Amino acid sequence: MCLITFQWQPDHDQRLILSANRDEFLHRPTQPLHAWLDAEGVYAGKDLSQGGSWLGIHNNGRFAALTNHRDMRNSGPKNPISRGKLVVDFLTSEISALDYLQGLEKDAALYAGYNLLVADAHQLGYYSNASGQPAKILAPGLYGLSNGLLDTPWPKLKSAKLKLASWLGESAEGHSGLEKKYLGLKLGLKKEPSSLKKDLSNIGSTELCELLSSTDVAADLALPDTGIGIAMERILSSEKIITPNYGTRCSTGLIVGKNNLTIEEISWLQDGKEGSHVRHHVPIHR
Repeated sequence: MCLITFQWQPDHDQRLILSANRDEFLHRPTQPLHAWLDAEGVYAGKDLSQGGSWLGIHNNGRFAALTNHRDMRNSGPKNPISRGKLVVDFLTSEISALDYLQGLEKDAALYAGYNLLVADAHQLGYYSNASGQPAKILAPGLYGLSNGLLDTPWPKLKSAKLKLASWLGESAEGHSGLEKKYLGLKLGLKKEPSSLKKDLSNIGSTELCELLSSTDVAADLALPDTGIGIAMERILSSEKIITPNYGTRCSTGLIVGKNNLTIEEISWLQDGKEGSHVRHHVPIHR
């Protein structure tokens, strides 16, 4: 994944609500979201090159998602272990979220840079082998993750968080009134995001799949410097990326409740038009 925004409220009826885009080279073979035959209970897309995944859920309610950490000035290990296997490894394990992430710290140098989110029935944790910081459990709240560290204020991450907050009818803490008003105009909202109300008992995963669809690029002065050059930073600054060789391959909407979960994925073609569309509504078996 290259852009994720999510709300974590473990005591609510919908404890995890997430919208995400996966960006990847178009030639990399991929299988869309499906129930895995070789890992019972797992629902995820599959990277057919290495056998791992970027985001997945288990029918016991476990969740994992991974993004690459982008810093081209850091060459990383010569023969790195596949990062996508971490997603599947956690989903098929029984270890707690924090224990799993802490177990990765000693092997940080074996992988290229990554960010990993994992959740069990009680906690949602975050770890990045590029941060130099220990794994941590996240408090309830609204978060965003792209190819920097958690909540790094890149333009598209700020936009994604504000869109989800607007969609949920929350106040988008950390954004100015001017930012909220501007985004409200871009989204066609008649009211500022903080004044909207969402009935969380009837939310739709399809809306979450389509939430991060802007192809607008950020202003050059707002772009990060990750060592790829200003032209590429500009291309990668949009929520949805469309180029001849690299782009947003799929979008995911996820809602995890107390007794059921819904995961939905839209795959995108090279021209940005919709390809496959898959949805699974699954009872949670703990």
